[in-house]
Amino acid sequence: MKARYAWLKSLLASASLTSRFAVYSFLCIGLMTAVLWLIVSNYLVKQILEREWEMTAYLVRADVRKFLEDYDFTAQDRKSVGPKFAALLDHMRLSPAILRFKVYNTKSVVIWSDDKRFVGKSFNDNPQLRRALSGEVIANLSSLNKQEGAAGKNLTAKTVEVYVPVYSDNDRQLLGVFETYRRADSILQDIAEARAIVLLAAVSGGLLVYISLFFIVRQAARKIDEQQANILKMQSELIGSQRMAVMGEMAGAVAHGIGNPLSSIRAAAQVALLQSNARNGDETNRKMTENLENIVREVERVQKRMQGLLNLAKPLEPHPVAVEINTVVRDAVETLRNRFSDAKVSPNMKLAPDLPSVTSDLSHLEQALLVLITNAVEATSNGGVVNIRTGAAIHNGGEKAVYIAIEDDGAGIPPENRKRVFEPFFTTKTHGTGIGLTLAKKFVELNRGTIAITNGARIGTKVEITLPFAP
Repeated sequence: MKARYAWLKSLLASASLTSRFAVYSFLCIGLMTAVLWLIVSNYLVKQILEREWEMTAYLVRADVRKFLEDYDFTAQDRKSVGPKFAALLDHMRLSPAILRFKVYNTKSVVIWSDDKRFVGKSFNDNPQLRRALSGEVIANLSSLNKQEGAAGKNLTAKTVEVYVPVYSDNDRQLLGVFETYRRADSILQDIAEARAIVLLAAVSGGLLVYISLFFIVRQAARKIDEQQANILKMQSELIGSQRMAVMGEMAGAVAHGIGNPLSSIRAAAQVALLQSNARNGDETNRKMTENLENIVREVERVQKRMQGLLNLAKPLEPHPVAVEINTVVRDAVETLRNRFSDAKVSPNMKLAPDLPSVTSDLSHLEQALLVLITNAVEATSNGGVVNIRTGAAIHNGGEKAVYIAIEDDGAGIPPENRKRVFEPFFTTKTHGTGIGLTLAKKFVELNRGTIAITNGARIGTKVEITLPFAP
């Protein structure tokens, strides 16, 4: 048995909170609906039957008082009173509900019946008759499952036996019991309608409760998922902040340890370069000048990388102003004009006119664009094109914004690396530092923007920055 349901337990254990609730609540509410239907429908059926039996007893007693006298139940000469009972039966048959009846005296003996075979017989072993003789109106529902003979003929309709005690008008003395065979069609129809109405109401109520609870739990599950995602994001940001703090301490120590020696080397090289330039331009002097320029250039390159580490690690408070996006893009492309020429790559700018200003720190935005455009140039082969577009966009689910899309036609970024490109020090370049994209993402997010990397329209990679409108 355990092995048989092991797969079901495993399936439910791996299901989501909403799915498990949907299954469990459906079973519970279904069971409650079935129990409620049984209880209410049985109560209504009981009320319907009691009403029908009391109405039958009332009609029978009224007709008995109209056609019979007290003496007719105790008369020794049954033939003399037989016509009265026959007339009563004919009158009662005018109602389509009454089919036939038998009359018992107080000793459980049949004193009149339309089927003469029963007259004079005693039915002391009939429990319904004994209860009727004690004063109760009794209905025998088991008679629905059998056919009764009436004057030698079978009744084709289902009937219910109703035992009605009859009393004298004066002293309420029990005279006898009428066993009436009542047509059950209308009763069964009323019962079926009552059960159907109760079932419909119970199912509708159960479905309403189920759907309401399902939507409430599904909304709660979504909130829980959002909170879990936020917690994971906060944990990731906390870990990132801790890493940045450690990197900041390391960068500060490195800058303090080698910053001054580098400055001294750079200053000495610049002095030697000035002295070299003052001499005659022989071959030896020219090579020395070239070497000194290389020293200054490499020192400046190391200092820039150290400054990048410091910028990556330390908090940079933005100073937002209204910025015209197209102007910043043009300035960035112009700044990198020599880089485009050296790489034999052409910029293709499609800037949307009349774009509203955005709110951003100008220096942050310029540095982010320089990093992204430089990466696009380096990824594009000779003779290629870097496409730069701007336009209107929707930011954070409804806020109006401006986008900047930078697309190269290089080899693209492998899917396994795309999630890591913004991690500090992650790079696939031979001489890369792995902090360019990290800084660009940091600059954009500090100014309430977003940055995303996707595949290009045909080949290559597309990086898109989105920034909200200036208020």
